[in-house]
Amino acid sequence: MSELHDPVPTREKVLVIGAGPAGLAAAAALKALEVPFDLVDRSAHVGGIWNEEREDSPTWRSMEMVSSRRFTQYEDMIQPVSFPDYLRPEQMGKYLRAYAARYDLTEHFRPGVEVRSARPFSEGVWQVEFSTGEIHIYAAVISAHGISERPHLPAWAAEVDPAIHVIHSKQWNGADGLEGRRVLVVGSGQSAADIAVDAARRALEVRWSVRTGHWIVPRHIAGMPGDVAASREPAALGKLSDAIAQTVIGRMAGDPSDVGLPKPSASVLEDAVIISDDVLDRIREGRITPIAPVTGVRADGTVVYADESDYRPDLIVLATGYETGADHLPEDVIPRTARGELDLFLGAFPRGRDDLVVLGQNRVSGGVLPILVEQADIAAYLMKAVRDGSPALTQFHRARAGSDSAVPVTTAGKGGGLLGRITEKLGTAPVNRRAAESTPPATRNPADSSEGRVVPFVDRDRLLGRLRTVRSLFA
Repeated sequence: MSELHDPVPTREKVLVIGAGPAGLAAAAALKALEVPFDLVDRSAHVGGIWNEEREDSPTWRSMEMVSSRRFTQYEDMIQPVSFPDYLRPEQMGKYLRAYAARYDLTEHFRPGVEVRSARPFSEGVWQVEFSTGEIHIYAAVISAHGISERPHLPAWAAEVDPAIHVIHSKQWNGADGLEGRRVLVVGSGQSAADIAVDAARRALEVRWSVRTGHWIVPRHIAGMPGDVAASREPAALGKLSDAIAQTVIGRMAGDPSDVGLPKPSASVLEDAVIISDDVLDRIREGRITPIAPVTGVRADGTVVYADESDYRPDLIVLATGYETGADHLPEDVIPRTARGELDLFLGAFPRGRDDLVVLGQNRVSGGVLPILVEQADIAAYLMKAVRDGSPALTQFHRARAGSDSAVPVTTAGKGGGLLGRITEKLGTAPVNRRAAESTPPATRNPADSSEGRVVPFVDRDRLLGRLRTVRSLFA
């Protein structure tokens, strides 16, 4: 990041908070539109949670990404062919650093700087306090802090016997040291499955408490990454009905309910599928035991399940998701709905402000990067429209005032980010279109009133289509 000798004062800049995939996409789009900005991150390097030196990252060394590289790369810079279909965290971190260097984003980057608070005084006036003690005024804020800042904990977690070690999945750093120990993994999604498999490598016993059933999709189907096939790519499942798709997946991996997991609540083409080659095999081998949902804790700290059985593990891992919001933003800066969810237009844009965008407050099955890029593009166009007084701003306001469902879904369009579309026009961008995928809303537990604040699952197909429609208002 430019220091105090930067000729552009901060009051004329956009502050991008977080240098992960979303923050880099926003920075690249702002630079392409010649909107001045600063980029900060608490880490010493760009990459966000994929920076292997970052102590608070929810990744671990042996982890493999659940999205294939086709869905985790910017279209204006493909990943090296030497990379595997599913990257490890250090490979994704290396790729993101290369992306930042390619577009000179590091010139605007200030490492090791955390935002303590960002508070609006009026439209276009934000007071930002950094961990360095500096206080600056910015014209706008794009918060790309990710979803792992606020771990969600079930109410019963506070009642567990202190002798039982309880951690959130964000704190998981591998199975080393679990020899002879009993582990309980709680959660229904991808993180829970991955951690259960990892724990089973070393632990004496692993039990997996699952509330909602999901289909388990292999990492590769018919020679292609499983997330590509599950997203109805024409070469594999795209032309097949749900029933046939389920038959294909069932024959390759098996029906999850046959091994004691809950029956999937949606069809395979609509489900928030779990990508794994190992979890069903570990269950069949007896190294992972599916159990009923946890309902509470006895007076002695023993965990109780819905089937009235109980268990006393040595370690509980809560893969129970994350809550929306950011610690550096005032709680009232983005109103919440009656269900407790952030009221963000298309998952990123507060309905009453043009000077704040919050990226990445959605979950999808598979790669979320296409959504982040579309949101980042619109954010950059919005910031430029405000600076230039563009008439497109009125059109955006009109769309933002309505419901998300009122925005038409554009099913075809260019993806990959502003830089990707520019380089594509120059004939230098690779052809790499991603297919759409539908995911159901997250299943909520009525007994947990805080679950409205958990980062929600969204239908990726529809959200991408609506983002493309709104982006077309500007470009």
